[in-house]
Amino acid sequence: MAVDLTVNVCGIEFKNPIVIASATPTKDAKYMKKAVDSGAGAIIAKSISSEEMMRKYVRPRFTILYKKGWPYCFSNYSCEFLATYTPEDWVNELKEVKKYCERNNTILIGSVAGKDVDDWIKLSKMVMEAGVDMIELNFGCPHPKGLKMGFELGRDAKICAEIVKSVKSIVNIPIFAKLTPEGVDVVEVAKELEKAGVDGITAINRYPALDIDIESCRPLLHSTFAGVGGPWMLPITLKWIAKLAMEIKIPISATNGIWTWQDIVKCIMCGASTVQTCTAIMYGRFGYGIVKNFIDGLKEFMERKGFNKINEFKGIILNQILPFDKIDRDTKLWSVVNEEKCNGCRLCLNWCFYDAITMRTIGKKEIASIDKMKCDGCGLCVSLCPMNAITMEGARVYL
Repeated sequence: MAVDLTVNVCGIEFKNPIVIASATPTKDAKYMKKAVDSGAGAIIAKSISSEEMMRKYVRPRFTILYKKGWPYCFSNYSCEFLATYTPEDWVNELKEVKKYCERNNTILIGSVAGKDVDDWIKLSKMVMEAGVDMIELNFGCPHPKGLKMGFELGRDAKICAEIVKSVKSIVNIPIFAKLTPEGVDVVEVAKELEKAGVDGITAINRYPALDIDIESCRPLLHSTFAGVGGPWMLPITLKWIAKLAMEIKIPISATNGIWTWQDIVKCIMCGASTVQTCTAIMYGRFGYGIVKNFIDGLKEFMERKGFNKINEFKGIILNQILPFDKIDRDTKLWSVVNEEKCNGCRLCLNWCFYDAITMRTIGKKEIASIDKMKCDGCGLCVSLCPMNAITMEGARVYL
């Protein structure tokens, strides 16, 4: 029996939980159609804005930090802003794409970034009338320093709640709020917006950040702060998704750090209804083709684990997250060396802070040896051994 990837969010059925985020891959009608062709359950158009500065780009605006770690662990560092179109022209792009979405059973979500309450209302109404199925309010963009937009707005829960109430009063489709992690308790902001009537939460946007070229002695790219994200952010995203899922009742769309199909599964296990992708398309090897990889991986996982529907493993880890005072501090664990795998590199000597590791010679081979009585069971040597020659033993092992 084939697995069912459909998810229902605010009464709207998505053919699968994968959503292409509001970013460069949805920058105009042409590229939104490519996003639809990828097979994603939904696409989110690039944010519409009345602010001219947010529509005019700098060059270059993309780079990568820690390139030696690509494609496994790196940072995408960029300063691309919002949609380059005027609101009036952007609406025409949305109308064109809406028809394409309908033919391909794909949900179209608009994204709005206003300057003040009246502007949020105006833009949201324009996007709704263009035919989108949902609206995402962009309270998290990492770029507009000095403007009451993006993350600077997103840190003010009261104003965001006022915007939510105002937009809800004039639209008749679900609205999500995309939140910033910058200098706020994401859960508390989400609670305020839930009270204000928001239909769902998108968490989380990228961090505002800064990096420097030490040879030219100047900031990278456009000489000011930029947004930073990448696969390394997934644990932070998972933390917020789990915390939100335990505190709010409305749907959550996960975003940031998504790089593999396994990441999709993790987000859903933490309570996400949908999972957004952008970096995997822009910085990966397959472009929009990564979406098929996500879908195939998700299907294979569900078949292998015996899950027929997404909801069967949605939030499955939440009741396993323990309060700090309930954590097991008593069970003894210890590390053990596999003598056949150990190559005698001696690196583990640097990682043991309990004097439990020594080297001994067997024939012509030098290998590590661990004193069980001295070993604290901290797991550092297990995690770092380049030969995977060290494992843990004891009543329970989590590594």
